Formats: sequence, structure tokens, C-alpha cells
Amino acid sequence: MLIPKGFLITVIGLVLLLPLAFAGCAEDAYRKACTSCTFDANGKIDQSCQNGYQSSGTACVSTSYPIMSGQYAAGKCPQVDACAEELRSCTAQYSSGNDKADCQEGSVGTCYAVADICVNKAAAKCGGIQPQCPGSAATFLLLFGGLGYLKIKR
Repeated sequence: MLIPKGFLITVIGLVLLLPLAFAGCAEDAYRKACTSCTFDANGKIDQSCQNGYQSSGTACVSTSYPIMSGQYAAGKCPQVDACAEELRSCTAQYSSGNDKADCQEGSVGTCYAVADICVNKAAAKCGGIQPQCPGSAATFLLLFGGLGYLKIKR
């Protein structure tokens, strides 16, 4: 039985996009702000837009790490504050003052990726991490892609 070319292309496309589905909360929020918000003539990002994405990143952390979030709210997880301070320090060090240039260059984005790693470690120290199953998500994406292909073929 031959595998239809369209289905194979869909599966390959989903596999290539899979790493984007597992980006961390802070990194994802920063990336979305860079691609969705407007910049003024001096390269400054629209603050209200950026704040919205920052809030969504915070909500993502709370949803992804509910045990850690509860511990933090109770004052029992100072590691979260350490991660926030590390992020502030990193962005201060690598920011050029031109947000648009920073978005294009990538160093500041690395600060957000490191912040996600820090938060993950904080979650491990503050009462555990609810295990995430990338394999299950990958299976879901492949299944969704396959179903989409079959629907198109009908």
C-alpha cells in the first residue's frame, strides 16, 4: 500500500512544527509579542500589547505548574522570585534599548528561554511538577493531521 504524498507531507510538516508546540511560557509570550505587537519609530514596542502577552505568559506558568503556583502564592517558593530576578538581569544585560532590533537579533529571547528552564527547576523544588507527555501531544498532533488529510481527500 502506497502512502499518499499529501499525507506524508502533512506528517512531515507536523513533525517539523512539533518543537514549536512545546515552547516554554515566557519564551512563547516574548516571541508572540515580537511578532504581534507594533513598534514606534524608535523601535520601542507597544507597552499595552507587550503587557498582554506578558500576562498570558504568567497565566501559562500558573496553568502549567499549579502546585508551584500554589506554593508561591503561600510564600513557600522563593525560587520563582529568583527566576524573575534572573530574567530582569539577563534582559538588562542583553537589551540594546531597541525592542524591534532585540526581537530580530535573538539574545533577549534567549533570556526568556532560560527563564523557562529556571521556572521548570523551581517547580521541581516547590512541590513537584505535573508530568507533561510530549509523546501523547505528538500522537495527538499526528492524529489531528491525519484526520485533516482524510477530510480534505473526501
